[in-house]
Amino acid sequence: MSVDIPLQAFGALLHSANIPTVCRALNMYQVAAAYTQLSGGNPLEPMADDVRQVAREIISRPPVEASDDIQAGFDHLSALNVLTTLAEPADADLIAAVLDSTQDEQIRAVASLAANTALAADTARRKVTGGEG
Repeated sequence: MSVDIPLQAFGALLHSANIPTVCRALNMYQVAAAYTQLSGGNPLEPMADDVRQVAREIISRPPVEASDDIQAGFDHLSALNVLTTLAEPADADLIAAVLDSTQDEQIRAVASLAANTALAADTARRKVTGGEG
């Protein structure tokens, strides 16, 4: 049994101009991905490319400052958390830039996990293609 989550509504959250709303959408995706083991599928999977692109955009800019709506760096945490599932080899440089620039230990820990995912994706790609390219 799958849960019906309107993808259009999720897309609106994901592409909101409000950063806390975007973070909620990223976190929703990650929760849905975690439930995959129990339910047999992520109902938000059709949005994976969009989610990955939004996460890349977020970590390519400085982390948000703290406000009443969001803790400092929470945008980077949300984006990196989703990249622990979705990172691809092309994301490695962006993730490395976060690792090099952050002083936040929580962001560093999640970025390390995302970097491992990107590395694993690269290793898997090399095995499939049979080489370095």
